[in-house]
Amino acid sequence: MKKLQQQLTELQKFIELGDLNNNKVSKVGTYWHIDHALRVFIGIPQALESSDPQNFEPKWSFLKWTIMTFKKIPRGKGRAPKHVLPVEHITKTDLLQQIQLAENGLENFEQLNPQSYFKHPLFGHLDLKESQKFLAIHTEHHLKIIRDITK
Repeated sequence: MKKLQQQLTELQKFIELGDLNNNKVSKVGTYWHIDHALRVFIGIPQALESSDPQNFEPKWSFLKWTIMTFKKIPRGKGRAPKHVLPVEHITKTDLLQQIQLAENGLENFEQLNPQSYFKHPLFGHLDLKESQKFLAIHTEHHLKIIRDITK
């Protein structure tokens, strides 16, 4: 939980720098990565909260095992679902509002059933603990890209 809070704090610091670009690192700018990371950060707690723990069905996959074990998502390999893709024009105000929503979702984690789940498009159902771990891995993936863009 502490890791997720630290990541939110770091995302907020990058918002203050403005929307920076470095085409050698990424085709999109820092605001795109921040917006996407925050959409996932907001969406996972919402999905966990609305899930029915009785319907939880774990699924094993080599890709899931690899990413969850090594805590790394390879760059340029994944494609985000449409509902977590950023809009065309991203403002600092929008991102700061999303930070607040993400913090609210983070607070709700502690009240959720451990069998609450989030349905990942490739990994299937991730329970509360796996969802938190995936969220940290996903956010760190985008933070690394943002750090490289801002170097």
